[in-house]
Amino acid sequence: MLRHIVLLQVASDVDLASVDLIISQMEKAALAVPGAIAFGGGPKKPGSGMSQGFTHGYTIDFCDEKSRDTYLAELDRDHVGRRLSDITVGGLGGILVMNVDVRDIRTPGVEPLKDPDKKPQLRWV
Repeated sequence: MLRHIVLLQVASDVDLASVDLIISQMEKAALAVPGAIAFGGGPKKPGSGMSQGFTHGYTIDFCDEKSRDTYLAELDRDHVGRRLSDITVGGLGGILVMNVDVRDIRTPGVEPLKDPDKKPQLRWV
């Protein structure tokens, strides 16, 4: 499973309704892709003091890289990615993207997956 992590430095002059609209378009595109598992995110919450100017973030879990690539192609087709860079500080410089293999998720009381192709069984703790 692949976790697609996106952090945004939204410019201070951008209204929050525009940010919400673009993120909802990204959610719609992500969840329409076969192999998309989950979408979550929003504005940062106060507390850590280590946000380094990032104001919003979201994650998308995909079953594999092919699903993630399909999602990225959809963003290009609908120009959602371009609109995202229009609202961030420095354009693409205000966006941080990482992809992390999370097949080896560990939760209290649950053994790690032995079969890397098996979907993780997660629970709230």
